[in-house]
Amino acid sequence: MPGHRASLIAVALAASVALMAGCAEQEASPASTPAQQSLRPPVTAESEHPLTPVGLEIDGDSAPTDPVATDAEGTLLPPTDIGRLGWWVDSSLPGSGAGTIVVAGHVDDIAQGEGYAARFADLSAGDTVTLVTASQKRVDYRVTSVIDAQKHGTGADAVPYDELNRQNGPEKLALVTCGGPFVGPPLGYRDNIIAFASPT
Repeated sequence: MPGHRASLIAVALAASVALMAGCAEQEASPASTPAQQSLRPPVTAESEHPLTPVGLEIDGDSAPTDPVATDAEGTLLPPTDIGRLGWWVDSSLPGSGAGTIVVAGHVDDIAQGEGYAARFADLSAGDTVTLVTASQKRVDYRVTSVIDAQKHGTGADAVPYDELNRQNGPEKLALVTCGGPFVGPPLGYRDNIIAFASPT
């Protein structure tokens, strides 16, 4: 696949997913809701594959989707424009038939307000999500579960790294953002909200 690496370094993604969409300073005041600020820019990536996601739609509202990669520390960050999403360039491709497609977005920003990815926490089993590819193919997914996983959790409450790193087995979409209690830097929010969906 031109422009798409098929292999993953599981350890690097394990570190990155734990911090995905939440590496920013925080600001709070008694009269306002906590929100992220000073969002770190993502590592931009290139993908010329026709199945590269370029957009995501939920309930008729869409967000542009950009290829992003992990940085030197293995951290995956979405675009700083919270109206955009980031597709992890080393995850699977929509319509490929195997593996997990990882799309991440910021939940909020103190200057920009609520992010498009805030919708991920409101999804329920049975809801439909559509990825639009570079070739304008539309791939529909039905939400199967939405989990609240602690970035530093262990056991059942931990981020499911194996599932997010998966390159084989049934195709699945993972939509990732931040959530849970506001804890301040460096995590911002304690948790990752992850909506899993399967092709329809």
